[in-house]
Amino acid sequence: MGTQKKFDLLVAGGTLVIPGTGVVKADVGISNGRVRAIGDDLGAAEETVDAAGKLVLPGVFDPHVHIGIERSFEEEAETETRAALIGGVTTIGIFLRSASKSYLDDLPGFRSAMDERSYVDSIFHPQIFTREQIAEIPLYAENYGIRSFKFYMSGLPGVVDSITDDLLLEGFRTVAALGPDAVTCVHCENGALVDQARASLKQRRSGGTLADWAEAHPPEAEALAIQTAAFLARLAGAHLYVVHLSSLDGMAAVKAARQAGTRLTVETTTPYLGLTSDDSNGFLIKMVPPIRAKAHGDALWFGVADATIDTVGTDNTSRSLSTKRPEAGLHGSKPGLPALGTHLPVLLHYGRLRGIPLEVLVDCATRAPATVYGIYPQKGTIAIGSDADLVLVDPDLERVVNATDLNGMSDFSPFQGKTLRGWPVMTIKGGTIAVRDGRLVAPSAGRYLPRPARGNAACGRLTPDSALTP
Repeated sequence: MGTQKKFDLLVAGGTLVIPGTGVVKADVGISNGRVRAIGDDLGAAEETVDAAGKLVLPGVFDPHVHIGIERSFEEEAETETRAALIGGVTTIGIFLRSASKSYLDDLPGFRSAMDERSYVDSIFHPQIFTREQIAEIPLYAENYGIRSFKFYMSGLPGVVDSITDDLLLEGFRTVAALGPDAVTCVHCENGALVDQARASLKQRRSGGTLADWAEAHPPEAEALAIQTAAFLARLAGAHLYVVHLSSLDGMAAVKAARQAGTRLTVETTTPYLGLTSDDSNGFLIKMVPPIRAKAHGDALWFGVADATIDTVGTDNTSRSLSTKRPEAGLHGSKPGLPALGTHLPVLLHYGRLRGIPLEVLVDCATRAPATVYGIYPQKGTIAIGSDADLVLVDPDLERVVNATDLNGMSDFSPFQGKTLRGWPVMTIKGGTIAVRDGRLVAPSAGRYLPRPARGNAACGRLTPDSALTP
């Protein structure tokens, strides 16, 4: 009789990066889609992956993704999650948008699309704009397991309006009433300051540069909005999650908010960490809030290093060149850019240049967001019983970014032409090898993750664990 196989899959000889634990040389035994053992000499498996010389990371959780902005939700649920998986992202948080009507009609379709067409797992954050939507928040939580909601303090011209402070406070109180684990995500820019800056810039400049675009969304507008949101969150007893922090001024505001006792989590994005407003790709990297001058990027990296910033996402909003229209300049080109496929390489490449410890980079992209949004330790770690979502990274592999290789719907990348060091060479999703060397080798197997109410949720970066979570 042959030797009985102990595991479905064995990842052997790699260097594990386990948030809260550290860097560990060990094998990982996987069965039935979950991690079953971590250690040496684990025994036989149906299939063994040689991970020698590779970093083995938890699958990345990108908490800030937009789906269905340019094409249908169903189509982008397939194309953009495909790019995500190839890039080492195995779970995403999707900001759903309905500017005025109830989400109750659309949530079944959104969920079906993620269950049937997505390559990655997902959670939802509905964007809230009206009093009627606020009143339905308890239904979104009860019927769909949604525990996080987004509010725009500054809207997008022609797309959505800014929410007023009275509605923001009402929304905060409604979300807080769901329990201490519920999260209020806020786009923090003061709408009046942004409107005035945009109007002034339109009068003064037509062609312009990417640096000019930063004037349309001044950093003081971000800082003022953070102060307001933090005050209202304290009044409501809400957990405030500042999305896509972009500026030095915003950094100062979040530090002051924490000192004032605000329950606060802070996110930035890899475009802000890897790009500056003098970038040669110009309006290809136009986004809201804008890519700013180097001093702001430096401040954000300091925030990652000192734990002022807790999580790192992408704010992925995929577009094609035909709708992005960078040639239309300052006022004609559209904001939004694809970033899922480069998320992990950008974080590793620029983080290494900044001297940020590997464990910190991985924590910001895995355990920290998974904890805030209530899916840890199922996601965000390598631990006994956790989902077997793993990414094998060659830390020395250098590649020039080309949109074609990223396999999303977009025919450009904000990092187009840049050489990044440290790329995923394999993604394991739910215990199955799904990507090898940039190529899909398994069908889509993503699912929507309802989140049950929990007793509490962490705010900020976690302290190291003394042992793996069972």
